[in-house]
Amino acid sequence: MVRLGSYEIIRQIGEGGFGRTYEGRHVLNNNIKACLKQNINITDEDAKLLMREAELLTKISHYSFPAFRDLYRVDDGSIVLAMDFAEGRTLDKIVEKHKGLHPEEVAWIAQRSLQGLYYLHHKGVIHGDVKPPNMMIQPWEHNVVLVDFGLSSIKPKSDSKAVGYTEVFAAPELLSGKPPLPESDLYSLGLTMIYAWGGDPVAKIHPPYVHKSLQNFVNGLVRYNVADRTNWDKEDLVKKLSDARLEAFGRRRSIKSK
Repeated sequence: MVRLGSYEIIRQIGEGGFGRTYEGRHVLNNNIKACLKQNINITDEDAKLLMREAELLTKISHYSFPAFRDLYRVDDGSIVLAMDFAEGRTLDKIVEKHKGLHPEEVAWIAQRSLQGLYYLHHKGVIHGDVKPPNMMIQPWEHNVVLVDFGLSSIKPKSDSKAVGYTEVFAAPELLSGKPPLPESDLYSLGLTMIYAWGGDPVAKIHPPYVHKSLQNFVNGLVRYNVADRTNWDKEDLVKKLSDARLEAFGRRRSIKSK
């Protein structure tokens, strides 16, 4: 069994240009699992990015985000960030299996995500990469865990630029090289909702069976100009979505996730 410090690797769960992500368990206790993120290229820049992500995680404590465990260097010179392992299935895998989800199911997933983003944004943190593969769905907890803070920013300045983005779900301001904003995360969440209930996130087209109250909520998040979008300063977005759910389904509670 391959080890990374105090953890044995169970399986690789992701890889990008920056690093690899593993599910691991502690060598002294098999019941202690962790998510391990290791930089692939042993460069100062990649190391700084991983250390920045670790620093950011130490500043937040919320059920919608993985908790920081440890940061250490291994024998090959790479750095490993250990976080709580988020059980569940990513939203993209669920959508792929079911070819789109019931709008009521998407609505509760979005509302839980909004609660996490509200906490994050009021801490001055922009996630920067809200998208289906970074949303871990936990139906037994009725919770959504937003993962992968590799592109996140802490109180970005007006002249700063996004660390990166995923083009399909990225807000226009990120695509044009402008600094990330809370509205950028909300825009990405809106496109994610369109994708999840079987619409076209690129063209911003909803399926006809999605209730107008939900369509209107999402449309407010995904307007092209930042100033035209709904945001935390203009409205209580969690309540607004809850009201839309009540209008659409006659209740605020949800059906179970698949």
